Amino acid sequence: MKVDKVIRRRHSDFNRVPFKLSAAVKVHAAPGCYVLSNFSDEVIYIGQSVNLCRRMQEHLKSSRMTALTRLGYAAWFCYELWGAGQIANVEADMLTAYWRVHRRLPPLNRRLGEGGLFR
Repeated sequence: MKVDKVIRRRHSDFNRVPFKLSAAVKVHAAPGCYVLSNFSDEVIYIGQSVNLCRRMQEHLKSSRMTALTRLGYAAWFCYELWGAGQIANVEADMLTAYWRVHRRLPPLNRRLGEGGLFR
């Protein structure tokens, strides 16, 4: 599934930076939802954070998040800014959109959310 199918806003409204440490300085230190994708824009991971810049740096230090998946390596960090009170619902909507097509989570997502399928 392509990134623009899970991101809630129009394709031009989300931010996208290469998934590498030197690009992390361009990411807002603000709450939001994000997608790690491969070079072909296929979704590898869907997540949320109250500090997107810090979360990207944490992922880059993780051997699991930088590992080869069945869809390849993460190449892009695509994100949208949302209020801290909104990110759980936005992430759930993104995971649901992916689930409806694939009937599984993205390769690097490990588990379902609390209290239901993704909520």
